[in-house]
Amino acid sequence: SAPSPVPRSTATKEALGRLRQVSSNAELAERIPVELCRAGFGRVLFSLIRDNNWMVRSAHVTGDQALGNALLAAGRAHPRRLCLPLPECAMVRNRVPILVDHPQSDPRVNTALVAVIKPDVYVAAPVHVWQTPVGLLHADAPGAGGDVGPDDRDLLGVFAEGLGAIMERNIIAERMRALHRAASEHLVVIDSFASIFADDLPDRSGAGEPTPPPAAPAAGDIADQLTRRELQVLNLLAAGKSNAHIAERLFISAGTVKSHIRHILTKLGAGN
Repeated sequence: SAPSPVPRSTATKEALGRLRQVSSNAELAERIPVELCRAGFGRVLFSLIRDNNWMVRSAHVTGDQALGNALLAAGRAHPRRLCLPLPECAMVRNRVPILVDHPQSDPRVNTALVAVIKPDVYVAAPVHVWQTPVGLLHADAPGAGGDVGPDDRDLLGVFAEGLGAIMERNIIAERMRALHRAASEHLVVIDSFASIFADDLPDRSGAGEPTPPPAAPAAGDIADQLTRRELQVLNLLAAGKSNAHIAERLFISAGTVKSHIRHILTKLGAGN
């Protein structure tokens, strides 16, 4: 006999678990409708809220890609202001999921989307990030076993809460990566700037004592092939600085920078 289908509540929890593995909110936005359809919903729409406007972001229809594309096109062509009497407006204000019966005869709904999908009933839930509404989820599941009901409404609300937490985590992680990149670039620039004066600073580590011989550099070490000034130029190049910026930073002419770059390329056997 065929295995019993996984309950929609369990499948939705598993879908949320898979989405936790996604570290980019842009990728997350594309995956949400697909994962919810895998969980047992038939047609899913994910939208963003921008300046209080309802902007459709992604859609998926199980077994009917053409209908999914039509739904996506209609949503993008007809953005809606989130204001009354739209049921979604009250939903966002109250922070609770909703179930909308007979939307085809309800003039309050987003008629452009309803005209494409023609649902008998649908559920929707708001997505919040740090108490701010950022998205909307819509779903239905027409089939022989019926359509969505109050349990699915509540299930979608729980899913939306988990989705908001994932988005918050991704935003924090991206900010940390940006700070790390900025700090790394700053350290490179500071090191290059400070080393300008290194030759002029006396060695006070052992005053009155003979200076020990420098340690032999490792074979193939770049520092063994380039002069101090060429290393400064190379560090700034690696930080993405232009020739003009390097010239200004090192107090030399742009022509001198180009000369150093030619020497660096020659010594390292690099083409560019």
